[in-house]
Amino acid sequence: DLKTKVKECRAQTRTEKKKRAMAMREKQLKELGMNVNTRGQVVASVGAVEREMAELVEESGLKCVICHEGYKNQPQKILCIYTFSKRCLLEDSEGRTRKNLGYFTVSHFNVVHYDCHISAVRLARIRDEWESASLQNSNTKCNSLMPIWGPSVTESAFTTCLARHNAHIQEFTGVREASLSYVIHDIRMLLLRFVTERSFSEESGGGGRQSNIHFMPFIVQIALYVLTTTRRHTHEVAQLTSFLAASSADWVTMCYGAESPSYFLVLALVLQSPRAWKAC
Repeated sequence: DLKTKVKECRAQTRTEKKKRAMAMREKQLKELGMNVNTRGQVVASVGAVEREMAELVEESGLKCVICHEGYKNQPQKILCIYTFSKRCLLEDSEGRTRKNLGYFTVSHFNVVHYDCHISAVRLARIRDEWESASLQNSNTKCNSLMPIWGPSVTESAFTTCLARHNAHIQEFTGVREASLSYVIHDIRMLLLRFVTERSFSEESGGGGRQSNIHFMPFIVQIALYVLTTTRRHTHEVAQLTSFLAASSADWVTMCYGAESPSYFLVLALVLQSPRAWKAC
C-alpha cells in the first residue's frame, strides 16, 4: 500500500545519503593520508607519515623567526631583515656650517617572511606595527624590513619590498630618497662602528658585532642592486678614478667633506672586482 512505499522510499533515501557521506569522509581522510581500519578507527595510512617526513627539508640557512622556514621550504616567499635606521650627520668633521645629513642602519639580524610579519601585526591589533615587530626582533627597536633576494624570489617581489624599505627610511629619517650615495654612506658608518668599537645597540637596544657583520653582505647586495638598476656604474667609476688620481694633499682636504676617503673606500668595495683589488 501507499504507507509501505513511503517508508521504503525514505529508507532508501537515508541509505543513499549515508553512502554519500561515507564516500566523502573516505575521500577527505585519503587526502589527509588516513583511512578507517576494520575496527572503525581512523588511523594514518601505511607509508603516509614516512612520505611526509621524507618531503620535509631541514632549513640550514636563513629562516623566518615566526614560521621557522626559509628559502628551502618556501623558495618564493621573500625573507627580510628587521633593521633600525636613524637620521644622523654624514660626516662629523665636515667643514661646513650646515652639514650634510643622512642616516645609519643597524640590525639584530632577525629574519622574517614579509607575509609572516604582516600576519603578526594584524593579530596584535592594539600595537603599533614596529612595536609589535620588536617582539619578534628580540625586543630590539626596528622601523623597516630590508629584503633578501633569494634564488627563486622574483625581481618584482624584491623591488616591491625594497620600495617599502626605502619608504620606511624616508619616513623615519627624513631623507628624500635612499639613493646609492646614501647606501654607501650607510655601509661606511656601519664599518666605522667596527673600527672605532662603537656600540651597535646604543640606539636600538639590541644587536652587536656578530649580528651586524652578518647583516653587512645584505646591505652591500642592496647597494649593488641600486648601482645596477640606476645605471650609475660609469659615473661612479669616473668618480672613483678621479679620487685615486688626486694628490695626497687633496685627500686631506676631502677628509673634511661628506665624500671623504672612507666613502671612496666603500665605493671601491662595491665597484671593483676581486681581481682589481688584488692588482692594487
